[in-house]
Amino acid sequence: MASWTEHSLKVAMQSAFGTANTTDSNFHALLCDKPRVTFDTAIEELELLTGQVGAAPERVVGRRSGSIAFTIPLEGFKDGYDPTGENPGGAPVGSVEVIPPWLALVANAMGSNLSAVTTNADFWRGLHLSTSQYTAGGVSSATSTAITYDNATASDKIDVGQAVLTALSATSTVPQWGWAKTKAGQVVTLFEASINTVNDAAANAYGTATGYQSSEVSSTKPLTMRWVGDDTTFAYILRDCICESFKITWESGEVPKVEFTFKFYDFSMDKTKGGLVTPDAYDRIPQIVGSINGRATVAGTATCGLEACSFEWKATIRETKCHGTGSGISAVSIIKPRVTLQCTIPHDSGDTVYDSAGSAGNTGSHQWQSALELGTRKSFGVYVGAKVGRMFALLVPSGLIVATPAVQDRDGVVAYQLTVEAASYTADSTDTAETSADSPLDSIARVALG
Repeated sequence: MASWTEHSLKVAMQSAFGTANTTDSNFHALLCDKPRVTFDTAIEELELLTGQVGAAPERVVGRRSGSIAFTIPLEGFKDGYDPTGENPGGAPVGSVEVIPPWLALVANAMGSNLSAVTTNADFWRGLHLSTSQYTAGGVSSATSTAITYDNATASDKIDVGQAVLTALSATSTVPQWGWAKTKAGQVVTLFEASINTVNDAAANAYGTATGYQSSEVSSTKPLTMRWVGDDTTFAYILRDCICESFKITWESGEVPKVEFTFKFYDFSMDKTKGGLVTPDAYDRIPQIVGSINGRATVAGTATCGLEACSFEWKATIRETKCHGTGSGISAVSIIKPRVTLQCTIPHDSGDTVYDSAGSAGNTGSHQWQSALELGTRKSFGVYVGAKVGRMFALLVPSGLIVATPAVQDRDGVVAYQLTVEAASYTADSTDTAETSADSPLDSIARVALG
């Protein structure tokens, strides 16, 4: 007899809610921590008359459900990624997909372009992500705020709203990394100035993958998860898994991580599906430090002093109950998705004070209190990476402070707790065919790799 001591977690897309994926080859193992699983069985307690003093009455037992949470240190593209011979979203060289599983899960939760996904293979290839392609020598010139591509063939591979990446070579440690805001002919203007500028006609354009908040969140794909152990008999099958939330941490000096929480609507054991699985290998996203081009921006300005930093997507799940389904639920709807960014920032002598009309002066409200009261919008961006294939970024282009900036004592320094929600945004523009229905154009929140 053996005890369950080791773990693997495998995931596959379902063809529909209520239809578990049973094809072994469809499952991808996640390089995550030990999952935190909670089983929930509806139990109704009634004061049934047992006929004996002190005897516990039977419980009336209903349907089963539960939740699972796990954390993944962020990964970039596949180990051994050849940016000149394979593209994110395209057929890989070998059997390992270019895009890591965590980004496919994030894009599924946020909606992205889910109508492009019809099969499990589509899901893990990342067809619901907005992807760009490699173009050798595709750059003509660049500034920190705009990239001019050689021709329309090169620039048309970029969708507005996407992350864009250029470099002299795949091993360059000073790539240009930012977000496409407008596209006019061969010129792509960036949302905010990049930390590096690759102003060289020999520079290449490299492939990127962007997940983004989309109206297609209503088409979120249900998943089957297999939580398995180190023996064939150790396997729980979790059906109809729907993401309730994910949180990305982006602390200075740390490797960013994402924590997922899923709700599932049925579970069972299968004594034939256990056994550990080695996940596919992907490059690790590095710690966010300046020597690896790490920085955080607020309203387009590189900003220091930020701590307790997180980017969280969360939604309400509305259930449709049905007497004729196995779990008693026939469908779920994702409603009121929200992206919330939180951080603390110290009070600085250079902070601006605004009056009630929003004019700077010596008396009035501190800049963060004023932003809350006047509805002043601020963008928030995070960037890191010094090598193609290991680049990470996230962006809230138009954030609203939604709670009073709470005063904190942070190691003896006065600081403010900021809570920002991604608000409406319509400042992107393009002269080609992409729209907000099939690209990140005007999207309110984005997560990308390059």
